[in-house]
Amino acid sequence: MKKTAYLLLFAAASASAQNLSTEITVDRTVVPAERAATRPASVHPSIAAATIEPARLDMAEYTGLGTVTRSAAVLAPAAWADTFALSPYRGYATLGYFPVYNLAVSAGYDILRNADTRLGLWGQFDGTSYKAPDEYSCPDKLSYNIGTIGANFDHRFGHAGVLTTSASYGFGGVNSPEGDPYRTLGMADVDVAWYGRAGRVGYHADAFLHTFGYSPRKELLGAGARPDGTELRYGAALGVIGRIGDRHNHSRLGLELKADMLSRPAVYTGSYPRLETAAGTIGLVSATPYYAFGGNSGASVKLGARIDIATGGEGKTLHVAPDVLLSYSARAISVYARAGGGEVLNSERSIFDITPFAPTGVRYGRSHVPVVVEAGVNIGPFAGASVEIFGGWAKANDWLMINGYYTTANGSSEDEGFGGGFAAADISGAHVGLRASYDWRDVVSVSATAEFAPNSRNGAWYLWRDRAKTSVKAEASVRPIDRLELTAAYELRSGRRASELFFADESATPVLRSMKSLSKLDFGARFSVSEALDVFARGENLTGKRCDIIPGVPSQGVHGLVGATFKF
Repeated sequence: MKKTAYLLLFAAASASAQNLSTEITVDRTVVPAERAATRPASVHPSIAAATIEPARLDMAEYTGLGTVTRSAAVLAPAAWADTFALSPYRGYATLGYFPVYNLAVSAGYDILRNADTRLGLWGQFDGTSYKAPDEYSCPDKLSYNIGTIGANFDHRFGHAGVLTTSASYGFGGVNSPEGDPYRTLGMADVDVAWYGRAGRVGYHADAFLHTFGYSPRKELLGAGARPDGTELRYGAALGVIGRIGDRHNHSRLGLELKADMLSRPAVYTGSYPRLETAAGTIGLVSATPYYAFGGNSGASVKLGARIDIATGGEGKTLHVAPDVLLSYSARAISVYARAGGGEVLNSERSIFDITPFAPTGVRYGRSHVPVVVEAGVNIGPFAGASVEIFGGWAKANDWLMINGYYTTANGSSEDEGFGGGFAAADISGAHVGLRASYDWRDVVSVSATAEFAPNSRNGAWYLWRDRAKTSVKAEASVRPIDRLELTAAYELRSGRRASELFFADESATPVLRSMKSLSKLDFGARFSVSEALDVFARGENLTGKRCDIIPGVPSQGVHGLVGATFKF
């Protein structure tokens, strides 16, 4: 069968050139063939969109230490173009419970939501209570109950920028192992940020105010003790990044400025080495200038330095640390190396985020990280598998590590009690690790990581505050049917050690005390009843093996959550 087609070709030679046209006759032979019916993608007419040049998002490479918070976050998907992401659901609610007492409740609702504005309210409650084994001298029951309410508001001012704000207040209590039956606490957070762009320059401005404080102690350590109070942390940040050259040039210059201040009231005057106990304000003023380059060759470079000026407290005033990131990727292989460091403020809130059972009312000073160097090689993914080899070395001064202490009667060698908390130490050491993962379609996902580090008193990987020698994590997820997901996970931390301090003899050299290894097996299941309703069950530490959170404070035995999540 013969068919004649007439094609009209338009070409624009320049902005002022005339349109040129010609007729082309094409003869071709068409052989009829039957094919399987397919469902049309759309019943609407297809419209050919005009050709446009996509906008390029310049990456701002910036790495640094982050804080771990005891709260859950709901992350929205990335927005398209210059609008906020819109979900078909305005609200969500999650409820989970597990006996004897593990309770988690979370809910949120967007009362205002469109492409440019969002206003949402949310609330959350976490509660845990469990009995300590007889071998521990802490209270019979360890518990904490924390409830938080909050609101967030975001508005996009066209192409000029985005204003984002959030505020929250948390209230609860902790059954502390220090001897108080129950201590209440309150915390508030307010954050405001603006993100904008003017031509080739992108910028952001941030401000924050955080408070945290316990109720007064009923029994205090040390003579002449004073009650606890509320610490206040506040500050602001400004960042600017500008593209150099035309749109094909990927070079950028940037500057990050930040002021971070921490004001604390006075606490007890009992003896505790290397800890600040007087009232006052300590802070940091930081500047991080950098040059970044990333091209189509797969290489990305950031060269910068972090300059910290410390205010208040003890120690040096000026510190300079590198802020460098190098990476290269080609096909299924990528290589990276980075170097960083800087000053860190140690607030009581940051200790609570690590564990709510640490001693309270202690005013820690600053920590200093002269340098952190890390590097790695990732191979994959290929056929669903990937392997990464990584390692690093760091030096940290006055870094808060887990410690234990004895109190003795009249300076004798017999124990009167044993407890634990955090104390400053000079730490340096390396860690090496291997990470592997494999995905088979969307049915099976498997991953495992093994890391190793020294665990002496001054030689350890500084991010492992328990001085662990070995860390192993493995997880496997299976989705036998579309709506069901089963997950099993195992974690091992062995060689955990704490530095001992003797109150009866502060001049004695601290020694190391072994803490029980963490060996935890978890299993979870989630089933989607519908697009809006999920039911889940999760069991943690199914072997019932307990370890020391800090010396004298045991972890929970078998626990978990059983519940449901509903979106509306």
